Amino acid sequence: RHGAARRSLPPGTARHHRDLDITWLGLLADAPPSMDAVGYAVHERGFAGHMARTSDVTRYYLQCEPGTPADACSDERIWDELELRMGAAKYGPLHRGRILQRSVVELESDVLEPLRHGALFLAGDAAALTSPSAAKGANLAVLEAELLARALTDAFTTGDTEGLDGYSARCLTHIWRAQEFSHWMIGLLHGRSGTDGESLFHNSLRRARLASLRTSRSQQDWFAEHYVGV
Repeated sequence: RHGAARRSLPPGTARHHRDLDITWLGLLADAPPSMDAVGYAVHERGFAGHMARTSDVTRYYLQCEPGTPADACSDERIWDELELRMGAAKYGPLHRGRILQRSVVELESDVLEPLRHGALFLAGDAAALTSPSAAKGANLAVLEAELLARALTDAFTTGDTEGLDGYSARCLTHIWRAQEFSHWMIGLLHGRSGTDGESLFHNSLRRARLASLRTSRSQQDWFAEHYVGV
């Protein structure tokens, strides 16, 4: 995102950016996963997430107030808050361990158009940023690298430049689809604490979405398709 490629973009490149005013504390714990799958917790105190990394290391996310320093809380307080939001009293305690790494993640979305400028092709974070709510960033980066590798192979081996000429448009189709699902997930996972009409409306929509995911097979199929694919 902050590399030489972005600093070399010509004038007129369109940048679509949105700050989401949501902050997560990203945690890497020296602890085995506490569940077999990815876990998303929706709680009145904020979002919490569980993502296995290895058999001994687990990634957690904990929503916090914007501006909160990464070292604001002790390990014990972090685990207590994670267990509260993830319903440990009902579903069982988390496997605790030493917090190996902390980082503050400010959720944002960012897309550049086009992704090609002459011989410069953008991919990964240089092309677009999505919030980690839908776990699409790495998927998109791998897809873009694959498309670019195939296009370059065709151009250098057969002289066919169709892949290079269509690289930007093809990638942006996937990027905007991922952005749409990411924003849907943001609305699903994050409530609003205010008592104004807009906050109440947002939270009511959120409850309706969660109810549909629990009860509607068609909604579950839609979610699975968009969560797994790009």
